Amino acid sequence: MAHLMNTSAQEGRDPAAHLPAARRPAEAGVELLRAGQTPPFALDLVRSLDAASQAVTSLDPLGPSSDVTVSALTALVCTGSTPADALEAAAEVARRSPDLEPHGLTLARVPGPVVGSWEYQITMTVSSRDPQTGEDVAPVHHGERLR
Repeated sequence: MAHLMNTSAQEGRDPAAHLPAARRPAEAGVELLRAGQTPPFALDLVRSLDAASQAVTSLDPLGPSSDVTVSALTALVCTGSTPADALEAAAEVARRSPDLEPHGLTLARVPGPVVGSWEYQITMTVSSRDPQTGEDVAPVHHGERLR
Protein backbone atom coordinates (compact mmCIF):
# COMPACT_ATOMS: atom_id res chain seq x y z
CA MET A 1 0.00 0.00 0.00
CA ALA A 2 1.43 3.36 -0.98
CA HIS A 3 1.22 6.42 1.25
CA LEU A 4 1.73 9.98 0.13
CA MET A 5 3.53 12.22 2.54
CA ASN A 6 2.45 15.79 3.21
CA THR A 7 4.29 17.79 0.56
CA SER A 8 2.99 21.15 1.74
CA ALA A 9 5.37 21.25 4.73
CA GLN A 10 7.39 24.43 4.87
CA GLU A 11 11.15 24.10 4.49
CA GLY A 12 13.14 24.92 7.57
CA ARG A 13 10.17 24.10 9.81
CA ASP A 14 10.67 21.79 12.76
CA PRO A 15 9.16 18.40 11.74
CA ALA A 16 7.75 17.97 15.27
CA ALA A 17 6.19 21.45 15.39
CA HIS A 18 2.67 20.01 15.06
CA LEU A 19 3.09 17.83 18.17
CA PRO A 20 1.70 19.07 21.48
CA ALA A 21 4.07 21.06 23.67
CA ALA A 22 5.91 18.98 26.25
CA ARG A 23 4.38 19.07 29.69
CA ARG A 24 6.22 19.70 32.91
CA PRO A 25 7.94 16.50 34.14
CA ALA A 26 5.31 15.92 36.84
CA GLU A 27 2.59 15.91 34.18
CA ALA A 28 4.37 14.04 31.40
CA GLY A 29 2.45 10.95 30.32
CA VAL A 30 0.12 10.67 33.31
CA GLU A 31 -2.95 12.42 34.54
CA LEU A 32 -2.38 14.25 37.79
CA LEU A 33 -4.26 12.66 40.66
CA ARG A 34 -6.16 14.83 43.09
CA ALA A 35 -7.47 13.72 46.46
CA GLY A 36 -11.21 13.12 46.45
CA GLN A 37 -11.47 12.94 42.64
CA THR A 38 -11.62 9.85 40.48
CA PRO A 39 -9.17 10.25 37.60
CA PRO A 40 -10.82 10.02 34.15
CA PHE A 41 -8.66 7.06 33.12
CA ALA A 42 -10.06 5.03 36.04
CA LEU A 43 -13.60 5.51 34.74
CA ASP A 44 -12.44 4.50 31.24
CA LEU A 45 -10.80 1.38 32.64
CA VAL A 46 -13.87 0.32 34.64
CA ARG A 47 -16.15 0.91 31.64
CA SER A 48 -13.86 -1.08 29.31
CA LEU A 49 -13.48 -3.96 31.76
CA ASP A 50 -17.23 -4.06 32.30
CA ALA A 51 -17.93 -4.16 28.55
CA ALA A 52 -15.27 -6.85 28.00
CA SER A 53 -16.64 -8.95 30.88
CA GLN A 54 -20.15 -8.71 29.46
CA ALA A 55 -18.87 -9.77 26.04
CA VAL A 56 -17.10 -12.80 27.49
CA THR A 57 -20.07 -13.91 29.61
CA SER A 58 -22.39 -13.64 26.60
CA LEU A 59 -20.33 -16.11 24.55
CA ASP A 60 -21.64 -19.57 23.86
CA PRO A 61 -19.57 -22.32 25.50
CA LEU A 62 -16.24 -22.66 23.72
CA GLY A 63 -14.56 -25.88 22.77
CA PRO A 64 -11.77 -27.37 24.89
CA SER A 65 -9.07 -25.88 22.65
CA SER A 66 -9.93 -22.19 23.17
CA ASP A 67 -10.60 -19.73 25.93
CA VAL A 68 -11.25 -16.01 26.39
CA THR A 69 -10.15 -14.02 29.45
CA VAL A 70 -10.34 -10.38 30.45
CA SER A 71 -7.11 -8.68 31.50
CA ALA A 72 -6.42 -5.15 32.69
CA LEU A 73 -3.10 -4.42 31.03
CA THR A 74 -1.82 -0.87 30.93
CA ALA A 75 -1.39 0.68 27.50
CA LEU A 76 1.26 3.35 27.05
CA VAL A 77 0.91 5.43 23.88
CA CYS A 78 4.23 6.85 22.67
CA THR A 79 3.89 9.50 19.96
CA GLY A 80 6.50 10.82 17.55
CA SER A 81 6.76 12.72 14.30
CA THR A 82 8.37 9.63 12.71
CA PRO A 83 8.09 5.90 13.45
CA ALA A 84 11.67 6.02 14.77
CA ASP A 85 10.75 8.84 17.19
CA ALA A 86 7.75 6.88 18.51
CA LEU A 87 9.87 3.73 18.88
CA GLU A 88 12.58 5.71 20.65
CA ALA A 89 10.00 7.05 23.12
CA ALA A 90 8.83 3.47 23.82
CA ALA A 91 12.46 2.35 24.25
CA GLU A 92 13.07 5.20 26.68
CA VAL A 93 10.10 4.06 28.79
CA ALA A 94 11.54 0.54 28.84
CA ARG A 95 14.99 1.83 29.83
CA ARG A 96 13.69 4.02 32.64
CA SER A 97 11.08 1.55 33.95
CA PRO A 98 12.71 -1.88 34.27
CA ASP A 99 9.82 -3.07 36.47
CA LEU A 100 7.42 -2.85 33.53
CA GLU A 101 7.07 -6.02 31.46
CA PRO A 102 6.19 -5.20 27.82
CA HIS A 103 3.69 -7.60 26.26
CA GLY A 104 3.05 -6.11 22.86
CA LEU A 105 3.71 -3.20 20.53
CA THR A 106 1.57 -1.81 17.74
CA LEU A 107 2.40 1.00 15.35
CA ALA A 108 -0.22 3.35 13.91
CA ARG A 109 0.06 6.32 11.55
CA VAL A 110 -2.61 8.77 12.65
CA PRO A 111 -3.69 12.25 11.60
CA GLY A 112 -1.87 14.94 13.51
CA PRO A 113 -3.51 17.94 15.17
CA VAL A 114 -2.82 20.08 12.08
CA VAL A 115 -4.74 19.25 8.88
CA GLY A 116 -2.46 17.42 6.48
CA SER A 117 0.05 16.37 9.14
CA TRP A 118 0.68 12.87 10.43
CA GLU A 119 2.16 11.44 13.57
CA TYR A 120 3.06 7.94 14.62
CA GLN A 121 1.94 6.15 17.75
CA ILE A 122 3.42 3.07 19.37
CA THR A 123 0.94 1.47 21.76
CA MET A 124 2.86 -0.66 24.24
CA THR A 125 0.92 -2.91 26.58
CA VAL A 126 2.75 -3.45 29.86
CA SER A 127 2.28 -4.93 33.31
CA SER A 128 4.30 -5.18 36.50
CA ARG A 129 4.75 -7.82 39.16
CA ASP A 130 2.51 -7.80 42.21
CA PRO A 131 4.66 -6.24 44.96
CA GLN A 132 3.35 -8.64 47.62
CA THR A 133 3.40 -11.96 45.77
CA GLY A 134 5.98 -11.30 43.05
CA GLU A 135 3.62 -12.84 40.51
CA ASP A 136 3.04 -11.33 37.10
CA VAL A 137 -0.45 -9.94 36.72
CA ALA A 138 -0.55 -10.90 33.05
CA PRO A 139 0.81 -13.64 30.86
CA VAL A 140 4.50 -13.25 30.11
CA HIS A 141 6.47 -14.76 27.28
CA HIS A 142 8.53 -17.78 28.24
CA GLY A 143 10.16 -20.23 25.90
CA GLU A 144 10.78 -23.82 26.83
CA ARG A 145 14.02 -24.46 28.60
CA LEU A 146 16.62 -26.35 26.66
CA ARG A 147 17.35 -29.72 28.21
